[in-house]
Amino acid sequence: MREKPDVAAFASVEAKKVSVMVWHYHDDDVPGPDAAVEIALAGLPAEASGAKLTHYRIDETHSNSYGEWRRMGSPIAPNEQRYAQLKKASELATLGEPTPVALANGGGKVTFALPRQGVSLLVFDWSAPAN
Repeated sequence: MREKPDVAAFASVEAKKVSVMVWHYHDDDVPGPDAAVEIALAGLPAEASGAKLTHYRIDETHSNSYGEWRRMGSPIAPNEQRYAQLKKASELATLGEPTPVALANGGGKVTFALPRQGVSLLVFDWSAPAN
Protein backbone atom coordinates (compact mmCIF):
# COMPACT_ATOMS: atom_id res chain seq x y z
CA MET A 1 0.00 0.00 0.00
CA ARG A 2 3.03 2.27 -0.05
CA GLU A 3 2.84 3.16 -3.73
CA LYS A 4 -0.89 3.29 -4.40
CA PRO A 5 -4.09 3.08 -2.37
CA ASP A 6 -5.84 -0.21 -1.73
CA VAL A 7 -9.49 -0.32 -2.79
CA ALA A 8 -11.05 -3.70 -2.10
CA ALA A 9 -14.21 -5.36 -0.84
CA PHE A 10 -15.75 -8.49 0.56
CA ALA A 11 -19.37 -9.61 0.78
CA SER A 12 -21.68 -11.80 2.82
CA VAL A 13 -24.98 -13.29 1.73
CA GLU A 14 -28.12 -14.11 3.68
CA ALA A 15 -31.46 -15.42 2.44
CA LYS A 16 -32.68 -12.07 1.07
CA LYS A 17 -29.80 -9.74 1.84
CA VAL A 18 -26.28 -9.04 0.59
CA SER A 19 -23.82 -6.92 2.58
CA VAL A 20 -20.71 -5.51 0.91
CA MET A 21 -17.84 -3.87 2.83
CA VAL A 22 -15.60 -1.64 0.70
CA TRP A 23 -12.49 0.23 1.83
CA HIS A 24 -10.10 2.80 0.37
CA TYR A 25 -6.87 2.63 2.34
CA HIS A 26 -3.34 3.94 2.02
CA ASP A 27 -0.50 3.41 4.53
CA ASP A 28 0.37 7.10 4.35
CA ASP A 29 -2.51 8.96 6.00
CA VAL A 30 -2.42 11.85 3.55
CA PRO A 31 -5.19 13.39 1.45
CA GLY A 32 -5.82 11.87 -1.94
CA PRO A 33 -8.54 11.56 -4.54
CA ASP A 34 -11.75 9.65 -3.92
CA ALA A 35 -12.01 6.17 -5.39
CA ALA A 36 -14.70 5.59 -8.01
CA VAL A 37 -16.40 2.39 -6.84
CA GLU A 38 -18.76 0.20 -8.83
CA ILE A 39 -20.50 -2.71 -7.11
CA ALA A 40 -21.96 -5.29 -9.49
CA LEU A 41 -24.29 -7.82 -7.91
CA ALA A 42 -24.80 -11.19 -9.61
CA GLY A 43 -26.33 -14.54 -8.76
CA LEU A 44 -29.35 -13.12 -6.93
CA PRO A 45 -32.74 -14.81 -7.24
CA ALA A 46 -34.29 -14.06 -10.63
CA GLU A 47 -37.56 -13.02 -8.97
CA ALA A 48 -35.83 -10.21 -7.05
CA SER A 49 -36.72 -7.10 -9.06
CA GLY A 50 -35.58 -4.46 -6.59
CA ALA A 51 -33.76 -4.00 -3.32
CA LYS A 52 -33.51 -1.40 -0.61
CA LEU A 53 -29.92 -0.14 -0.22
CA THR A 54 -28.72 1.19 3.12
CA HIS A 55 -25.26 2.78 2.78
CA TYR A 56 -23.23 3.16 5.98
CA ARG A 57 -20.00 5.19 5.99
CA ILE A 58 -16.94 5.72 8.16
CA ASP A 59 -14.57 8.47 6.99
CA GLU A 60 -13.31 11.87 8.10
CA THR A 61 -16.81 13.32 8.46
CA HIS A 62 -19.02 10.25 9.06
CA SER A 63 -19.00 7.98 12.15
CA ASN A 64 -15.76 9.58 13.36
CA SER A 65 -15.53 11.17 16.79
CA TYR A 66 -11.78 11.75 16.36
CA GLY A 67 -12.40 13.85 13.25
CA GLU A 68 -15.11 15.77 15.11
CA TRP A 69 -12.75 16.34 18.06
CA ARG A 70 -10.11 17.79 15.70
CA ARG A 71 -12.73 20.05 14.05
CA MET A 72 -13.56 21.33 17.58
CA GLY A 73 -9.95 22.40 17.98
CA SER A 74 -8.87 19.27 19.95
CA PRO A 75 -10.15 20.40 23.36
CA ILE A 76 -8.37 18.76 26.32
CA ALA A 77 -11.53 18.57 28.41
CA PRO A 78 -14.69 18.86 26.28
CA ASN A 79 -17.67 20.37 28.09
CA GLU A 80 -20.97 18.49 28.33
CA GLN A 81 -22.30 19.87 25.05
CA ARG A 82 -19.13 19.00 23.15
CA TYR A 83 -18.99 15.56 24.76
CA ALA A 84 -22.54 14.90 23.52
CA GLN A 85 -21.43 16.09 20.06
CA LEU A 86 -18.48 13.67 20.13
CA LYS A 87 -20.71 10.81 21.24
CA LYS A 88 -23.14 11.54 18.40
CA ALA A 89 -20.25 11.67 15.90
CA SER A 90 -19.13 8.18 16.99
CA GLU A 91 -22.42 6.55 15.91
CA LEU A 92 -22.51 4.57 12.67
CA ALA A 93 -23.84 6.99 10.05
CA THR A 94 -25.80 6.35 6.88
CA LEU A 95 -25.40 8.32 3.69
CA GLY A 96 -28.95 9.56 3.47
CA GLU A 97 -32.06 7.44 3.61
CA PRO A 98 -32.26 3.90 2.23
CA THR A 99 -32.69 4.03 -1.55
CA PRO A 100 -34.22 1.67 -4.10
CA VAL A 101 -31.91 -0.28 -6.41
CA ALA A 102 -33.24 -1.94 -9.56
CA LEU A 103 -32.44 -5.63 -9.93
CA ALA A 104 -32.85 -7.62 -13.14
CA ASN A 105 -31.82 -11.10 -14.22
CA GLY A 106 -30.33 -11.80 -10.80
CA GLY A 107 -28.11 -8.73 -10.69
CA GLY A 108 -27.79 -5.01 -10.21
CA LYS A 109 -25.22 -2.25 -10.04
CA VAL A 110 -24.42 0.79 -7.91
CA THR A 111 -21.63 3.34 -8.18
CA PHE A 112 -20.33 5.83 -5.62
CA ALA A 113 -17.26 7.82 -4.58
CA LEU A 114 -15.34 6.58 -1.55
CA PRO A 115 -12.96 9.03 0.15
CA ARG A 116 -9.41 7.95 0.95
CA GLN A 117 -9.21 6.24 4.38
CA GLY A 118 -12.96 5.60 4.10
CA VAL A 119 -15.04 2.47 4.58
CA SER A 120 -18.54 1.82 3.26
CA LEU A 121 -20.95 -0.93 4.21
CA LEU A 122 -23.70 -1.43 1.64
CA VAL A 123 -26.67 -3.56 2.67
CA PHE A 124 -28.96 -4.67 -0.17
CA ASP A 125 -32.25 -6.08 1.13
CA TRP A 126 -34.88 -7.47 -1.22
CA SER A 127 -37.12 -8.99 1.48
CA ALA A 128 -39.41 -5.94 1.36
CA PRO A 129 -40.52 -3.64 -1.47
CA ALA A 130 -37.65 -1.35 -2.56
CA ASN A 131 -39.71 1.85 -2.72
